[in-house]
Amino acid sequence: MSAQQKALVLQSKFGEFAVESTPIPKPGPGELLVKVQTAALNPLDWKVQKYGVVIEKYPVVLGVSIAGDVEEIGEGVTNFSKGDRVLACFIRCL
Repeated sequence: MSAQQKALVLQSKFGEFAVESTPIPKPGPGELLVKVQTAALNPLDWKVQKYGVVIEKYPVVLGVSIAGDVEEIGEGVTNFSKGDRVLACFIRCL
């Protein structure tokens, strides 16, 4: 697996979105690494961009709705296995 991924990044508060290469994170305790197959930008995402709300640290990868496959499992995760198909709603900051 590559150490980099493509992501839609909001560069700064009130900034523009840009597609960039970003490091693939390692899952921490209680976390999953999901290989995203489908992502959606929702009203929360454009509101973060337009109004500068919710996020305090930039750059940030937005996209609160995703579906994909579990790639790696963090310590202590017992309810998921590699290859499980999942769907989630979250905000992940760089």
